[in-house]
Amino acid sequence: MKLKITSIALTLGLAAQSHAGIIAYTDYSAWQAALGSSSQVTENFNGSASNFSANSTGNSIGTYTTLDLIGGVGDPGPTGLTGNGFLEGEVDSSSFSTDDGLSLQFNASNILGFGILGLQSDSSSSPGGLDLEEVGIEFGGESFLVSDILGLTNSSDGNSVSSVENSQPIPFIGFLSDTPASSFSFVHGDRVALGEVSGGTEAFYIDSLVLARVDVPEPPAIALLALGLTGLVLMRRKNA
Repeated sequence: MKLKITSIALTLGLAAQSHAGIIAYTDYSAWQAALGSSSQVTENFNGSASNFSANSTGNSIGTYTTLDLIGGVGDPGPTGLTGNGFLEGEVDSSSFSTDDGLSLQFNASNILGFGILGLQSDSSSSPGGLDLEEVGIEFGGESFLVSDILGLTNSSDGNSVSSVENSQPIPFIGFLSDTPASSFSFVHGDRVALGEVSGGTEAFYIDSLVLARVDVPEPPAIALLALGLTGLVLMRRKNA
């Protein structure tokens, strides 16, 4: 049975789901409130259109983030910047007969979390839109199905996950960890719920990405003053 939805009411509270050390959010304000002293930076995916090759690393998608394509030799997918403010990506099942599977690894230094704004079907998708159960996210050693986070499926029961098609952009999905990390990944849903998710490939757009970065404390004012005085003394000795 295929469940088709045209809108998502995100009334799941402050946190949608949690695994060991990782909390998933569906409310942008709640995610921001939980950041604490961490700073927030945004990747808007502005730039010239580009298409990245299979098994390529270090592809620049903004100021703070690079993207690695893992697999996809037979079908690297439409992955890259669209040229009009979107990142286009694709995840492929390892069982998909025309390729060796494709996942996307986003790399950014010292992050405690990230948020995805405007996850949606790509321009070539069928009228049904994005199959949410086919999109998985790995972060901090934990794995999530997008459809589980939104409360539309429950892969933890060991049964096959129903197909959930969404034709509208998802406003926000975010994650926070209790330890810093340097990457997170988009994977096909069958890697999250083995044997429970069908479908071979799923393409999507992302409007923007926000990163929660660990702040590096500024040196105390007294330390800066001492450093300045030391430099002044050394200059006087040199000129004496």
